[in-house]
Amino acid sequence: MTHRLTHALAVLYALTALGLARCAVVSWQNGSQSFALFFAGASVLLMTATIHHSWQRDELRYAHALLEHASRPPELPPAFADQIAIGWQALEETCCLRWWESNETEHGPGCERHRSTT
Repeated sequence: MTHRLTHALAVLYALTALGLARCAVVSWQNGSQSFALFFAGASVLLMTATIHHSWQRDELRYAHALLEHASRPPELPPAFADQIAIGWQALEETCCLRWWESNETEHGPGCERHRSTT
């Protein structure tokens, strides 16, 4: 549900509870204690539902904020960012896979540096 609909639902709960409280007062004034107690109980029940509804809405917002925060990538400290940049630079300077795997001692058959050094 959208935020507007949840707010509207909470307002409707509260208005219905107030209407039932009014019915309880009118019933009590007219001498019908059983109906007055019924309307008062229903009013208290709806007010409890309204409070519970707002509590759930706040919990949902909190969970949403936690998920949004957890989905963001962590920020790296500047030292790590420099190390990553150095690592990428070293990878870009490699000439072939065999050269990389042999610790800079051998070149692959199609390596451009191997052709230029021979």
